[in-house]
Amino acid sequence: MMKRWNRTAGTTLVEVLVVMVVFLIGILAILQTFPGGLRILRNTRDVSVAAALARSESERLKGSPDRLPEMILPVNYVWSAGGVTIVADSARREGDLGPVAAAIDADGQVLDPGGNALGHWGYLSGPNVVRRVIGEGGRVPAPRPVGSLYGGLMVLQFAPVVFSPQYTEFFQVYGPDLSKREGEPSFRARGYEYFVDEADSSSATLYVPRDRVKPRTYRLAFTAWVRDGSTVRPRDVVDVNVGPVAPDSGGGFAAYPFSDFAGLQGGESLVAVEWDTIRLARLFDRVASFSDDPYEYRLLDTTLGVLLFNPAAYNATQRVGRGRVVPLTARVNYDVLDWRILREEFRIPPSGEPWHKLVVGSLAVQGNNGPDGRAYPGFPLPFGDAVRLTDFGLVDLDTGGTVHPDSFSVDKSLGLVTFQDKDGDPGNGVQIDLMLPGAAGPLTVDGSGRAVRALYQAAGQWAVQILTAPAVFRQSWDRPGVAQFYVGGSSAFGGLPTRIYFPWMDAGKKVQIGEIVYRRSGDTAGRLLEGTDFLIQGSPADPLGLPYIDLRSVDPAAAGFDFDTYGYAVRRVKGASVSVRVLWNPATFTLGPNLSENLDAFRRWLGNWRVVKTDTFLQRSGD
Repeated sequence: MMKRWNRTAGTTLVEVLVVMVVFLIGILAILQTFPGGLRILRNTRDVSVAAALARSESERLKGSPDRLPEMILPVNYVWSAGGVTIVADSARREGDLGPVAAAIDADGQVLDPGGNALGHWGYLSGPNVVRRVIGEGGRVPAPRPVGSLYGGLMVLQFAPVVFSPQYTEFFQVYGPDLSKREGEPSFRARGYEYFVDEADSSSATLYVPRDRVKPRTYRLAFTAWVRDGSTVRPRDVVDVNVGPVAPDSGGGFAAYPFSDFAGLQGGESLVAVEWDTIRLARLFDRVASFSDDPYEYRLLDTTLGVLLFNPAAYNATQRVGRGRVVPLTARVNYDVLDWRILREEFRIPPSGEPWHKLVVGSLAVQGNNGPDGRAYPGFPLPFGDAVRLTDFGLVDLDTGGTVHPDSFSVDKSLGLVTFQDKDGDPGNGVQIDLMLPGAAGPLTVDGSGRAVRALYQAAGQWAVQILTAPAVFRQSWDRPGVAQFYVGGSSAFGGLPTRIYFPWMDAGKKVQIGEIVYRRSGDTAGRLLEGTDFLIQGSPADPLGLPYIDLRSVDPAAAGFDFDTYGYAVRRVKGASVSVRVLWNPATFTLGPNLSENLDAFRRWLGNWRVVKTDTFLQRSGD
């Protein structure tokens, strides 16, 4: 009788291994989908944060249109023994975020072709290539108590700022433009007028009025035509100081050749100065205490740009020619220290819920590595009579002081600010300590509902930047420069007869044109187009190589401009929009001893900037 074996079903080792391989392949396939999905989620989150930052900044600007700058410019600095000449880079395009550099050293310093250090890459690239603020301010603020002081308080909108006692051109405070006249002065000085003689020659001369009692200094801006060998190019001089001009008890004028202010380098010479671009204004005097002269201010804080104006300035007036008398205005030109320092305004909440969530959740922390692998040093912020490096601060908008760090805490991974009630009594609000400008110790106040501005930087090089078209454009008869437009076909420079041209720095911005006189084919008289908005476009490319607006976008039958009917073709061109540009860059790079390799790595890093931009129809009040 045969013995029968019972067989039990099982799995061989080979089968187990096959299943494991199939299983692992499936897991790997699934895992490979996660990085892409996580990247999409991260990008979506970043775009949402950028939109929130842009919206917040737009609302802040809308709240004070009277303080909008006249323009914000990309500039270069020309250094010479006679001082600094600040020259606008009007040919820079909006997407050009790189520095003018020949190399970058291991410490992150940008070097010119001669090996001279121009500054750290963070201040010379990305959003910081456009940082010169022109004409922020307006009528002198009404005076009020500020701590133990009294005067008109102004806290600059885009601080921290660049301030150097050695280079006073970097920070200028000035009044209304003086009235310009042609030729040499033939009478004693009138404080609201100046003269320009031979503007269309190399002998162009500026005559500025002398005060009868005290020295005066003036802010000058103009466009010069400069010859270098056989080439003639325009140079937009943005800010230069004229003076101090010595007083003269009998009045009179002091003469200055424009060639002294054109930033001429070896081999260059002045050809001419464009008449319509010349602007001269008296600078306010920076003083330690006020006199009876309304043109005075105290700079309470050089980091945050906190200014206190002489109380006499509020009711003062200034004659600007043709019998017009206007209230005294104060405008400030300065360089933004760093657009990567985010500015977020809010009111301190009540004691029941004493916290505020920042828009960006992950803050940059002092000592942590930045994108170049070097430790993040923080940014300067005043605390009373001292300036410290920090990675977070709160500015009190009512006094220009800062909230003492003991009055709040910050969760830098979540972006959560929690206020500490100094006395622990919720019945009297949230008691906080303020460090007023220049004060040796803190002042305790109720912070509930107080308007503050948070200053901080975020991981990922986040920046919120303001881009504006110039408040007012003036006509040029050649290649347009800062705050200029050129009417196609109006001179030998050429151009299409239905286009109005602008410099590249204004491409993508909106303008409003008050009057355009043009004709269609067969017209015997000009047609008038009034109050029309246009977007300055750079494509399709124009033969002049400049951005433009085209009449045919509103009237396809337009044939060309008409200069004969009214004696002009285009008038009253104004900037019509403010753009808020949010940038961030999550990538990293490494700096080493090889300068050229550093520059190559940095340029690759520049290609990782992300941008979200919003446009708002907003014009400076009074322009």
